[in-house]
Amino acid sequence: MAHHHDVSRCLARFVARMRDRVSDDICAARIERYLAKGALEDGQLSREAAGDADPDINEAVARMDALTRGILILVVSQKMSVSEVARRFRMSEERVCRHFRRAVEMVAMGREDGSCN
Repeated sequence: MAHHHDVSRCLARFVARMRDRVSDDICAARIERYLAKGALEDGQLSREAAGDADPDINEAVARMDALTRGILILVVSQKMSVSEVARRFRMSEERVCRHFRRAVEMVAMGREDGSCN
C-alpha cells in the first residue's frame, strides 16, 4: 500500500512538471480564448474591460506580459481560485502563483514609484 502512495505522488509531480513545459504563449492564448468566449457569452464587456477601472492599475496591467495579465484578470475579475486556473488551463499551481505574485508586485511597484500617478 505504501508503494502505491509513492507511485501516485511521483506521478503527480511528473504531471505538474509536464504542465509547466507548455510555453507561456500557449497558456496565454488559452486564457485569451476563454476570456473572449466569456465576453461574447455575456453579450457585453465588464466595467473593468470597458475602461472604468483605476487608470494606475490599467497602466501597470498594460506593462505585463500576456500570461501574467491573463492570470491577474482570471483571479481578480473572474474570481477564480489559483487551483481553478491551474486545473482549467493545465498549469501547475506554482506557475499560476508565480505569475499572480508578479502581477501584484508590478501594480504595487508602480504605485510606490509614482510612475502610475
